[in-house]
Amino acid sequence: MPHVIVRRTTLSGRSLLGPAVAGLALGAAVGFVLGEVLGPRAERGIGSGRSGTVPEATRSMAELVHDALSALAQDADLALLMLEVIPVSRQVVELHGWVGSRTLRTRAARVVGARVGADSVVNRILVHGEDDALAPALDILSA
Repeated sequence: MPHVIVRRTTLSGRSLLGPAVAGLALGAAVGFVLGEVLGPRAERGIGSGRSGTVPEATRSMAELVHDALSALAQDADLALLMLEVIPVSRQVVELHGWVGSRTLRTRAARVVGARVGADSVVNRILVHGEDDALAPALDILSA
């Protein structure tokens, strides 16, 4: 039968379990204190760099959609396109509709992203002449 050798990790004959537990407890205590001190600053949006916007924690989905629609309405090239803004979550919106070029498609997402400050803008805008054309394989099948 093989022999199994078990060694205890020691430092000069002492176990490291005590100092390891003490370090873990100290780290947890420091983390808790820093969370209590810095947590309210993060909730109020202090230091976020976006002055004049409502902190994300208090913004509703309706406010996010309103801000996105306002941003689109203020852009002369996008105002009359009747693009739709669909809320996915408190910090994610989807853009739907049709535009005449890829440039306008990209511009709409950038305008909404810059103005609203959402975590994500999902661009589902379609381009006339590209997205409405049938795929060649479908044309053959329908003939």
